[in-house]
Amino acid sequence: MPLFKTGDLLNGPGIKIVTACSYLTVDHTLYMGKGLARELKVMVPGIDEIFGRMLLDNGGHLGRYGVLIYEKYGVFQVRRHYDERADLDLIIFGKNKLKSFAKETGYLIHLEFPGQMGELNKEEVKAILDDLPYNVYVWERYGGQNGLHA
Repeated sequence: MPLFKTGDLLNGPGIKIVTACSYLTVDHTLYMGKGLARELKVMVPGIDEIFGRMLLDNGGHLGRYGVLIYEKYGVFQVRRHYDERADLDLIIFGKNKLKSFAKETGYLIHLEFPGQMGELNKEEVKAILDDLPYNVYVWERYGGQNGLHA
């Protein structure tokens, strides 16, 4: 079972995974314009280009990828288009990919709680995440805040 925490996941050790969509811009960069995805893009310049290239090989524009990890950063798909509501089926798909990765590697993983900001029922999402392994920490922002807003 994962550990659920409150705070800022971007400052911790291990792999930091933020929620994202699968929308590619005209430059083939992953749209990372809201919340913690935006903060990660500002903190690690060029990460949107790296994830965009990875997405081209894993689902493509508006496709399904689940989770992408590059070095110590990752994106966890919760929607296809950035203006859509979070999708439980995409969260389940991504959770299953992340679960396999976490079990195989044993790496310490920090995951942004999917569907924050009242988009989805928190208890329903938590029930989906409950079978993630012990090395995954699922983070919520204090007061439900989800980082910078566009």
